[in-house]
Amino acid sequence: MPDTAPPPQPHARDRAAIEAMRDVVRVYVNDSRWWQNASFALPLIVSVISLVVGLVLQRAEGIGFGLFAGVVTLIMIPVVLLTWRSTATSIVLTKTGADALHVGKVLHHVDWRDLQRIERVEYLGNTRYKLVHHDTEFLTVESEIEESADLVDTAFALSGVPRQAEDTPKA
Repeated sequence: MPDTAPPPQPHARDRAAIEAMRDVVRVYVNDSRWWQNASFALPLIVSVISLVVGLVLQRAEGIGFGLFAGVVTLIMIPVVLLTWRSTATSIVLTKTGADALHVGKVLHHVDWRDLQRIERVEYLGNTRYKLVHHDTEFLTVESEIEESADLVDTAFALSGVPRQAEDTPKA
């Protein structure tokens, strides 16, 4: 059965910012949330499981490890929240450039005329892309962005930047 889920919708503040933009070609949404970050979610899950197992089996080791994982979870909350603030909730491609938004605020803007290259970056099994401009500045396209491969293809088409050999899709 084909996937009939509706496409993710931008955050309400992203929608308002997008409506104010001119010449929008396409919007790509990151529908993940801060609490889905593995640095927060995994210790939370481990904490709950360890505490339940420790309490049910009356094992101090399980309870102790659960409490330890709970402390790790609490310590990670501010770290995750700080890094979340710099995560794009939507990337908007226009005829003149690309904008990374976080809940309606523009995090990064790239004019197509300034784009020098689009780099593919593999890191721990995740593929990310960097839209590099002005030699060292870049807009990052995270793998959490819905249809990120299409975003990159559209960015190549709109910018006119030639693909490198490693950027060509494999058959």
